[in-house]
Amino acid sequence: MSTHDLAELERLALELAARVGDQLPAVILQLLKDGVDLSSEPLQLDCSLRRLDDALQGPSNQIYRLASVGLEETTSRGSPVVASNVQPTLNSPIGGHSPIRSRASPLLQRSPDELLEGATTGLATPTASPVGQENRVAKSRKANTGLRVSTSSFDEDGIITRQSSNERSVSLPRKKRLPDNPALQPSTLDKYIGGVWDSIYSSIKLDPTEVIEQWQAIESSGQPRLLIDTEREMAVHHESAVQGVFGRMSILTRKVSQASRTCRSLEVIVQAHWVRCFEDRVADLGTSLTREKAKKQTIAEACLNFSWSEKELRNKMAIWKGYHDIMESGGWAALVFAGAGLYRFCKYRVSFTEETFATLQMLRHRFEVAADTLHPRWRQLLGIIGGPTERKYNGHPHDHVVCGASNEAIPLPITYHQWDKHFAYEHLDESMIDEEVWGEYDPRLVTMDTSDGHKCQQCHEPQSDDPRDNRCQCYPNLYGGTKAGATPVQVYRTSNGKNNGLLACCAFEPGSAVGEFVGQITSGLQNIDVMVGQTDKAVYQIWQGRKGNFTRFVNHSCQPNSQYERFVWLGTQRIVLMSMGIEAGEEITVDYSESYWKVSVFCFLERALLTFLLDYRIWTKSVFVDTRSADIEMEIEIVICSVQLLIANDNLVTSKSSINT
Repeated sequence: MSTHDLAELERLALELAARVGDQLPAVILQLLKDGVDLSSEPLQLDCSLRRLDDALQGPSNQIYRLASVGLEETTSRGSPVVASNVQPTLNSPIGGHSPIRSRASPLLQRSPDELLEGATTGLATPTASPVGQENRVAKSRKANTGLRVSTSSFDEDGIITRQSSNERSVSLPRKKRLPDNPALQPSTLDKYIGGVWDSIYSSIKLDPTEVIEQWQAIESSGQPRLLIDTEREMAVHHESAVQGVFGRMSILTRKVSQASRTCRSLEVIVQAHWVRCFEDRVADLGTSLTREKAKKQTIAEACLNFSWSEKELRNKMAIWKGYHDIMESGGWAALVFAGAGLYRFCKYRVSFTEETFATLQMLRHRFEVAADTLHPRWRQLLGIIGGPTERKYNGHPHDHVVCGASNEAIPLPITYHQWDKHFAYEHLDESMIDEEVWGEYDPRLVTMDTSDGHKCQQCHEPQSDDPRDNRCQCYPNLYGGTKAGATPVQVYRTSNGKNNGLLACCAFEPGSAVGEFVGQITSGLQNIDVMVGQTDKAVYQIWQGRKGNFTRFVNHSCQPNSQYERFVWLGTQRIVLMSMGIEAGEEITVDYSESYWKVSVFCFLERALLTFLLDYRIWTKSVFVDTRSADIEMEIEIVICSVQLLIANDNLVTSKSSINT
C-alpha cells in the first residue's frame, strides 16, 4: 500500500471518528438527564459498524465490531477518560454470510497526536505489527467513488473538530420518507383530470394554423416568420443588450413551447385514431378469416408500414389503445388537453376501470365547454383525421351551465326563464361605475398617503400594475402579476334546488384569491341582492343582476369554504373572494352573514323544514281519512311550494318577503 493511499484511509478514519464524536456527547447527556448513573461502576464503550441497505442486494445484516473501550473514571468536567488498556478487536462481521477478513486498524492503537501527524506527513506505517501478520500484505485499490473527507484537526483538549472545506463530505443514504396521510394522496385518476384542467386553463393556446403559418412563411430575409415576429415583439421595449437577448429568448421559447404542445396533441390524436382504423381493418378481414387470424394479418401489415418489429408495435399499441379508450369516454378534449402524465397513465393502466370511464363520461361536456370557449380553434387539430372542426359551444365560458340533464351544458339564460323570460347577462372583467348615480366619481377611492407611491395596507409593500415594479404579493393572480389564464371555475346546475352554483375545476389553496366581486357600482337599490361597500368617503353598492362575473353564482353555506375580504389596490377598494381551502370538484360557497337574512336561523332550518313537510304530507295521506285531511294537505302544499321557491330563487330578499306575507 502506498503512502498516499494509507494517508487517505487515515483521513477517512478521522472523518468517521469525528462524526461519532459529534453525536456521542448528546447521547450521553440524554442518558444523564434520564437518570442513568454512569459513575457507580466501571463502564465499557463498544464500537461497531453496520452496512445500510444496498439498493441492488437489499438490506445487509453484517456488523463489524471495531473496538471495546473501557471507561474507568470520570473527570470533573464529566468527560470520560479512555483507559490505556484499549483492546481493539478484529473486523469480524456478525451474522454475515460472507465475512471479509482484514487486519485490525492500527489507527485504534495510536494517540490523536500520532494520527494527526500521520495524516499531515503521510507516514502511516505503524512501528509494530500485530502478532502473526508481519508477512501479510493487504491488497487494496483506489476507490473510484466521489467520497472525499474534509480536513480535521484537534483542539487543546484532544477533541476532533471538523474544519470548513469545499470538498465533498460522506453522506449516508436515507430512506424516502412516506407521506403522513397516504390515504389522502390524490389518485392516479385525480392527477390525470387535474392535468386536463390545468392545460385547458393555462396560457398556452392550441392554434395549429398560427403555428404552421409561422414556420412555413419565409420572409424576404430568409428567416421563418416565427423569428421575425419575435424581433417585432422585442422592438417595443427599450432595454439593455442583455435584457434584449433574454427577452428575445423568452418570447422564442414561449412560441416553440406552444408549437411543441400543439404537435404533441396532434400526435395523440393520430395515434388514437389509428387504433380505430386498426379495429376497422380487423373487422374487414374478419368477413373471410377468424378474428385471431385477421388480427395477426393486420399486425403484420402494420409492421411492414412502420418498419417495426411485432414486439415494438404491440408495445406502442398498448399505449395508443389507452388514448383511444380515453377519447371514447371523455371526448377529444380529454385527450388533446391531457397533461404530461398521459403516457404514464395509459402505460400502467392502474385506473382503467369502469368507474374511471364513467367519471370521464360525466366530465366530457365540461371539458368541451371550457376548451371551446377558451381555445376557439382547438378542434381544427381534428382536421388531420377528418374529424369535426366546428366548435360546439360559443361565447363566454360562463354562458353555459354544466351538469345539466344527461350531463349536457345548458345556456345560462334558460336557467332563469322561469322568473324572467328576457334574462340576459353581460360578463365583466372590471366593475362599471353607474354614471347616473356617481357621474365620473369612483366611490371606492380610499384616502391614503401616496407621496412614496402606492403601498399595500396589509403587507406595506409597493404596488404597481407593472410586474417588474410591483412588490405586493397579497393576491398576485389578480393584481400586480401576469395572469396565467382564466379562473378555473364553471357555473353548474345544482342538485339541491338552488338553481345555479359555482364549481371549482382546480384546487384553491387557503388564502389564495378566487376572484374579485365585479359588477355595477351603484347606490340606492332596495329589495334586491347587492354587495355593500364602504370607504371613508362613501357607501356604495355592487349589483350583479345583469352584469358582473362568476362571483354572482356563489351560493350561501353555513359551513363555507371561502369568504369576502376588502383589499385596497392602488388606492381603490376591491372586494375579493378568498379561498379557505377549496378542493377540485367542490362547490364554492360563502356565508352571506346574518345581515343578509331577515330570519337569521333560516339557513339552519331550510333543509330540515322542507324534509319535515314532505314527510308530514306522506304521513297525513296515510293517517287522516276525514274531510279535514284535504284542507291540511292543501296548506302543506302551499308551504312546500313557498320553501322550494325560496331555495331555488336567486333573489332571496324578494322570496323572503313573499313568504313572510
